[in-house]
Amino acid sequence: MDIEIINERENPLLERTEIAIKINHSGGSPKFQDIRSKVAAMKDLDNDKFVLQSVEAVYGTSSSNAEVRVYSSNKKLSSVEPLHVLKKNGFIEEKVEEDE
Repeated sequence: MDIEIINERENPLLERTEIAIKINHSGGSPKFQDIRSKVAAMKDLDNDKFVLQSVEAVYGTSSSNAEVRVYSSNKKLSSVEPLHVLKKNGFIEEKVEEDE
């Protein structure tokens, strides 16, 4: 899996950097957590200060486009990002209810 940065811009209002990336992969689409770990190593990021917002496969190719949002603090990240994004990135664990 190769990751290429397409665009990087600052968003001072939300205290974050928005990074558009292109992922070249062979076989199926890579797992969400694999992409997160590769981006963290590539950009030297703290795992608790960025989210992988979206990953979209490009039809007919072995590549995907994704958006990464890097925040100034974990507190800001938690207050801005929606619940489903926090769950997908592993910040919140889903509770499994047991049938009685």
